[in-house]
Amino acid sequence: MTGSESTTETPALEARGLVKRFPGVTALDGADLVCRPGRVHALLGENGAGKSTLVRILTGNHPPDEGELRIAGETVRLDDPRQALAHGVTAVYQELTVLPELSVLDNVMLGQEVARRGLLDLGRQRATARAALGRVGLGGLDPRARAGTLSAATRQLIEIARALVRGSRVLLLDEPSALLAGEGLDALHAVVRELTADGVAIIYITHRLEEVRALADDVTVLRDGRLVSTGPVADYPVDRIVREMVGRDVDAVFPERTEPAAEDVLTVRGLVPSGRSVPPLDLNVRAGEIVGVAGLLGSGRSTLLRTLAGVMPRSAGAVSVAGRPVRGSLRAAVDAGVVLVPEERKTEGLVLDLPVRANTTLSSLRAVSPGGWLSGARERAAFEEERQRFGIRVSGPDQRTGQLSGGNQQKIVLAKWLRTGPKVLLLDEPTRGIDIGAKTEIYRIIAELAAQGLAVVFVSSELPEVTGLAHRVLVCRDGRVNGELTGDRINEEQIMHLALGTEETPGTAGTTGAEDTPGTGTTGTGTTGTAGPEGRAS
Repeated sequence: MTGSESTTETPALEARGLVKRFPGVTALDGADLVCRPGRVHALLGENGAGKSTLVRILTGNHPPDEGELRIAGETVRLDDPRQALAHGVTAVYQELTVLPELSVLDNVMLGQEVARRGLLDLGRQRATARAALGRVGLGGLDPRARAGTLSAATRQLIEIARALVRGSRVLLLDEPSALLAGEGLDALHAVVRELTADGVAIIYITHRLEEVRALADDVTVLRDGRLVSTGPVADYPVDRIVREMVGRDVDAVFPERTEPAAEDVLTVRGLVPSGRSVPPLDLNVRAGEIVGVAGLLGSGRSTLLRTLAGVMPRSAGAVSVAGRPVRGSLRAAVDAGVVLVPEERKTEGLVLDLPVRANTTLSSLRAVSPGGWLSGARERAAFEEERQRFGIRVSGPDQRTGQLSGGNQQKIVLAKWLRTGPKVLLLDEPTRGIDIGAKTEIYRIIAELAAQGLAVVFVSSELPEVTGLAHRVLVCRDGRVNGELTGDRINEEQIMHLALGTEETPGTAGTTGAEDTPGTGTTGTGTTGTAGPEGRAS
């Protein structure tokens, strides 16, 4: 935990009885929030619980219909974001606003430029930006660097540095860890602790419940726009958080695994991604088997999936599905029954401005286009099938996809590809940015698909997800599979040892062969894997 233990000082921010109504819905219904200087306040709730509406009120983007807002003990009304900034309240959103073509300096000083006689005072700007960058651990970063060349973790910290230049005393971090793992996540946590030590009040929104215990001092849980409870983090074990978020006990977050079939569906021999100097990959995946792929950011996890899916070319090797060879292209992979649900669902999996019915049928247009003409009736009927199958929550088939929660968007991507009748399902971070209730539904869907005979390979940064879902785990490190875990050896400690290269796991390091792990569905002759570029692709 971080920050001071005092609860007698004036709150940095206090919201009482906030109500916000939109046509046909009450988004907030009497919500309270009290944040104190030098403390991290975790704001928790499922998608649709009212967190985003509360953040918009606190940042001046929405005026409340009822309720009172105080900042540093003073009652305020925030009619626009500029007033919130003037009161020292800033938000850093999950969707980053760093401008990729501008320099680090220009991004940090955006909206707070320093001028003398009508001209930018570059010297003072550099000094101010360097001081802010130093506070977030980026003191050695070249302020002239183009922001678009930097990693997601670095751009996230640049946004926080911008907030510090604005003199923020209340900082709202909306899903700041959604795109981060490993060193990037550690850097973010270190910055949060440093800022609270300096007296900044931080409101931290996250779906990663392990972060709550590691980082927060206080907790507030919202459900259906109402305050469920609030208090010190010591009073909030994970089971209480989950129960209060979803309104019920989630006894079995991960469903029971069914036994895979004997036959191999996916067979990989000597696979090497184009442009990579790595050992070749040999791998078999059986019908009904769920294979988890773990490793740190940049270890080669996503590159493995994208190469199997034909998104990235291969320079060597052969892939076959149900005994039939598959050429190394996306079209050939889809035609053979290999589909990829990408990590970036908003940019790579969906067209957010299209209605949900159109996104559902994008990969199977022939089925809804008799004679080459798109049939709206068939499109709506197809969507209705998937809505009932997956429990997709929408107002209707014509609702814009970008208006849906993360969990419902992910279900649309799954439905889109499953309508092609795949044999192999590849999932890259299938629950990133999704609340615990929607995660449980996605886990159930994955288990049901495997029980129906699909071969499933998924990448996840969340180790409980890997250990809870997978029949078998491959751990990537430095562009290769550093080991394979099965049975009782699938645990977080063993995964991290292999990911960090700190310990050789008996019977796994240096092989993914069936001789060492009988019945796992793998064959091979050596240490295998793929190299992943640093940054987002991992």
